[in-house]
Amino acid sequence: MRPVKLMKLYIKAKWVWPIRIICLFISAPFLHKVYTAFSTGIAESSRYTSVQGEDWGFYAFVFKYMAFAFLFVWLGTFGTKEKRVEGVI
Repeated sequence: MRPVKLMKLYIKAKWVWPIRIICLFISAPFLHKVYTAFSTGIAESSRYTSVQGEDWGFYAFVFKYMAFAFLFVWLGTFGTKEKRVEGVI
């Protein structure tokens, strides 16, 4: 079995912090939807409204938005690295 490879983004050094900040700002709406869903117990998407405990739609909604939030939090924290080129100063 092959080891799991996590996604990493390699960019120039001057763009590392702006990209990290942008990724964290992009993750904020997804985290807000998940927080709202758990605090109210109602998951409202554009097509459906699910109540926690009634069906699997609530958990599918939370899983989907948690996946997007985790992606952008990962890119905003550990997934963005400085691009290093050998022999270039």
